[in-house]
Amino acid sequence: MTKVRMEWRLQWVAALALLSLNGMVSAHHSTAAYDYSKSLMLSGTVTDFQWTNPHMFIHLHVRDASGKEVEWDVECGTPNINVRHGWKKSDINRGDKLTMEIHPMRDGSFSGTLMTVTLADGRLLYGPGNDIKAAAFPGGPPGESGAGQGPPPEASDPGPRP
Repeated sequence: MTKVRMEWRLQWVAALALLSLNGMVSAHHSTAAYDYSKSLMLSGTVTDFQWTNPHMFIHLHVRDASGKEVEWDVECGTPNINVRHGWKKSDINRGDKLTMEIHPMRDGSFSGTLMTVTLADGRLLYGPGNDIKAAAFPGGPPGESGAGQGPPPEASDPGPRP
């Protein structure tokens, strides 16, 4: 094989490698769309629950102040992390009545990232919005005693493994 032909092939391999990396880099996104300075409480009925990678979603029908029914799409983080927080795929089902605290989208759309969800059986589960709050304010936000510390240790830390 000639030197020119070998260099040409090497250039093509390098170009293809860079193009494949571009797909991986663009797949990761920012959470800047959420307004972490605001939180909303939502109560409603689950219309869909998606236990999927890279993000889980709860679709919730909620009545607004005027009585109109609105569907909210709430990102719940990844199954991998949520399992460590005590989640199970069977925890949420279509038709369940839930109460959620979320950080809403900055653009005002009916979407947000989950902080906490109170399940139909009364259990409380934590979402990625709570993790961000805990990371931003390890001792709690100024003026809020104990807030922002994240889930209690028993919910987030399974302890030593055998």
